[in-house]
Amino acid sequence: MSQVSKGMHDATRSGPRPHAVDNTDWLKTAAIIFVSVDHFGFFFMEDELWWSVFGRFAAPPFFFLMGYAESRAVPLHWIGIGVILTLLESWNADWTWVAPNILLSFVLIRIARPYRQMLLQNRGWLAFVVLVSVLLALLPAAAKIVDYGAEGWLWALFGLCQRRYLNGISAATGGTRGSPAPTLSATDAAGLMRLLACLVAAVVFVWQEQKEFSFPAVHLAVVILGLGVLSISLCLFTRGESRFQPPEKIASTLRFVGRHTLEIYAIQLAGSELLVKLVPDLSA
Repeated sequence: MSQVSKGMHDATRSGPRPHAVDNTDWLKTAAIIFVSVDHFGFFFMEDELWWSVFGRFAAPPFFFLMGYAESRAVPLHWIGIGVILTLLESWNADWTWVAPNILLSFVLIRIARPYRQMLLQNRGWLAFVVLVSVLLALLPAAAKIVDYGAEGWLWALFGLCQRRYLNGISAATGGTRGSPAPTLSATDAAGLMRLLACLVAAVVFVWQEQKEFSFPAVHLAVVILGLGVLSISLCLFTRGESRFQPPEKIASTLRFVGRHTLEIYAIQLAGSELLVKLVPDLSA
């Protein structure tokens, strides 16, 4: 099952030391903690509102990393596990229709990524405006087709724009022999594009999550504040070795989570679904 996370992790990791903690490890560990908080509140807590608040910070980093990663491979494990998790959720909902699991959304994003990248490279701002407009138009329908709907795809678009911006900076400063370095104006345009992608993704995410959860004012304020901090962190995100290297016991845990994030997610979710199905008294 380690192949499930390998594609996303390998494409976002770089650094000279094979055992160093990288920025991706930190981001994915934070995301899986928020996932666990969200699922625990949903399945086992009668008053889940605050659990749901902090759970809102789980999905954006995963979608961001899917857009950021350059790998085009789609591991078959993602499809198989995504189908199993979808069936488990439908089973708990008396076999009613549920949005396919987030892993299947990742599959679609991975398949579409090279085409979106090509559009952005060839058509620039025109492609960006068209992509954002199409995703906004798909918001009502997409929520029933894929987990987190088009709002997840907007975070993936932000991740792609962030990667293009950083690649442009790297090429402009380091330069690749035989290929012209991007102009300063092109790099500035990519930087602005990635900021607008972040803004649109964050605003739409808050809007859609508020429609679903109807958070009271205090809870909504925490969601907005936390998402603002997360968005700034993602705008500063770059692949590579973390500047802060924790003690080895903590580092080994971070590396493990970073390499097996999706397996941890799948086991935790499947276990919760089975537990409340087989022991209904535990369910909220």
